Amino acid sequence: MIDKKGIEAIAFDFGGTLDSPFKHWFTIYLEAYSKVLDTTVEKEQLLDAYIKTEQMLEREGLIASDFDLYQTQLTKTNLQVEFLVEEDILPISSPQECAEEVANYVTYYATKWAQKSKPVLEYLKSKYRLFVVSNYYGNLESVLEGLSLTSYFSSLTDSTVANLRKPDPALWQLAINQEGLQPENVLVVGDSLKNDILPALSIGCQAIHGVENIHTENTDGVIEITHLKQLLEIL
Repeated sequence: MIDKKGIEAIAFDFGGTLDSPFKHWFTIYLEAYSKVLDTTVEKEQLLDAYIKTEQMLEREGLIASDFDLYQTQLTKTNLQVEFLVEEDILPISSPQECAEEVANYVTYYATKWAQKSKPVLEYLKSKYRLFVVSNYYGNLESVLEGLSLTSYFSSLTDSTVANLRKPDPALWQLAINQEGLQPENVLVVGDSLKNDILPALSIGCQAIHGVENIHTENTDGVIEITHLKQLLEIL
């Protein structure tokens, strides 16, 4: 259960929480490649490219701090397509065109869902302090500015800038300390049990888990929602 009286602020994850209907980004890329290549792309075909791209971005810092969402996605899809072509995994006749089309698809998708988040954020901002804690690439502020979301939040904590990364609870604690709050007065909303919910609970926050489908056997007792607007019914 949520102690509504104790909540002073809500801390949101970004990717998969504010820019999609609690859908993992890997699934969105699968849909994008299937659409662009006009074929069914299987999980096993894309997974290595997805993982290696994320590892390379984290290791080599290829995304500049002023990159917007499209530039971020194009950097990622260029790397993904390069790997897919090198390994001859998918039938890609024009790699650059494919990377651009996939980047356009996922950028449009994320932008659409970010806009759908705005009415919920607008209402919640009138009652609570809102802030974002995200595993990102050092350009979280630029991306949220491009989506016209920064005005809703009192602070943005980017894992690359903080040199901490979820699931380390220290990233959540850092953001909470910056806000001058106590964990018990913060509600965390995120799509990842591992990265968001469990670390938040471990330091004493309350939490709501965003999921694509409600789990019939939810043994951890955490409230689950399938749409951001359900927060308005709970709080």
